[in-house]
Amino acid sequence: MRMVPFAALAPTVRAAPPVNSSDAKNAHAGRTPITVLNVNDDPATLYLLSLTLKQGGYQVLEATGGREALRLAQGRPDLVLLDVHMPDIDGYEVCRRLRADEATHDLLIAHLSSVSVQREDRVRGLAQGADAYWTRPLAEDELLANIEALLRLQTRARDAVRARDRFLSIAAHELKTPLTVLRLNLERAVEMVVHDADADGAMGKRLTPAVRHLTRLQNLVDNLLDVSRLSTQGMALQVETVDFSQVVREQVERFQAPARSANVELTAELPDAPVLLFGDRRLLEQAVGHLLSNAIKFGEDRPAKARLSTHEGHAVLAVEDQGVGIAPEEHARIFRRFERVASGGRFDGLGLGLYLAQEIAAAHDGTLSVKSALGQGACFELRLPLHRTQRY
Repeated sequence: MRMVPFAALAPTVRAAPPVNSSDAKNAHAGRTPITVLNVNDDPATLYLLSLTLKQGGYQVLEATGGREALRLAQGRPDLVLLDVHMPDIDGYEVCRRLRADEATHDLLIAHLSSVSVQREDRVRGLAQGADAYWTRPLAEDELLANIEALLRLQTRARDAVRARDRFLSIAAHELKTPLTVLRLNLERAVEMVVHDADADGAMGKRLTPAVRHLTRLQNLVDNLLDVSRLSTQGMALQVETVDFSQVVREQVERFQAPARSANVELTAELPDAPVLLFGDRRLLEQAVGHLLSNAIKFGEDRPAKARLSTHEGHAVLAVEDQGVGIAPEEHARIFRRFERVASGGRFDGLGLGLYLAQEIAAAHDGTLSVKSALGQGACFELRLPLHRTQRY
């Protein structure tokens, strides 16, 4: 039986020819199945849209309202095909909430409406965060072509990100060795000048900042290497029994020099007994170091403290500063790659430290969160399980 195309649902509009499903499916051959979340409160339109998508080779999830769409979107479909007018939450608001949610902020979203078809409607939908705004009547083949075009753009964007990550990985590898050699030679030169009884100290004063800046540059390169490995290989843990209290103590001692340079008093409050957990010591040291470095950088010449405790089967490290603080709407963003808090150019860096710290926490089945407001400092809380039964 010949199916009636959904374009025919609109009166006065001639039905489009049936979609060539074999051609559409051939376009998907050899690639991972693509899932489309179809959101529409009209049963007939929902059915015909889903049928067209399935004939085009897509896997389809269905939602008849905004709340159901928000729930199903947590499964991260490849595309959300979103009606504008729905009885509970309209499509504009659904789109806005998806963009505001860290778990769904980067989903591909396209509005498809037969009622809101004016220029103002399209402007509003795109302004709320939709990647496309299509209006019906729309023939099946045109709908599928639009979806394919949108997916191609997404693929190109992802390819560009992968190319960037490959470049960063190669550049970081090439820079690492000469930077290490240069830093070691500079450190040795500083030692020789300091121990030279005839030196007036001028050369040492010139070399010491060079060593400090070179060390900072080497840390940036190391962060780039870690990010590139994470992008291509994931995070493999070398698990051992770790005294997390000792890790924190050593990192606080290590960061005393940069804290003094930033005029920040860095202290630690640690339990008397060891805090033992299973984890990768090197990565845990790195996570703690990123949190301390962040507290020093944004500390505004005020004291910062690291407090370690245990609570409900977790080691809880709170790193507090009394600096510039972070606006609530920025809390989720600061944990993304290459994201930094807007600071008027006062603070530099690549925006990788908190991202890496969160990834390290997640790899250990832990969490990293922040409590902060502008002008009220920040408290980052790292929670790590003391006991784990599942494999790393």
